[in-house]
Amino acid sequence: MRKMCNCREKNWHNKRITYRNKMTNTPMWTPTHFPAAMRSLSPSTRAKAIEIANRLLEQGALDKQRVIAFSVSEARQWARLAQASPVNPSWQPHV
Repeated sequence: MRKMCNCREKNWHNKRITYRNKMTNTPMWTPTHFPAAMRSLSPSTRAKAIEIANRLLEQGALDKQRVIAFSVSEARQWARLAQASPVNPSWQPHV
């Protein structure tokens, strides 16, 4: 019989943590809690993707999968533009 660790007995691993916006009760992402699709992004690009995704979730216009795909593509575009012309890195997405 496999012995369970002490933290498992207390349901430590079984609890799922979800970060939610207190006003709209929609799931929110943070720099430490983000979708797996954003893992390959650099930290600055990931932060921008998280910002875009959270804004889209607050609006409630799209489902989660489309929000993630759109925010990743927009953040990559933002990173390319910021790299090409560092004069205006405060580019805003077309939301």
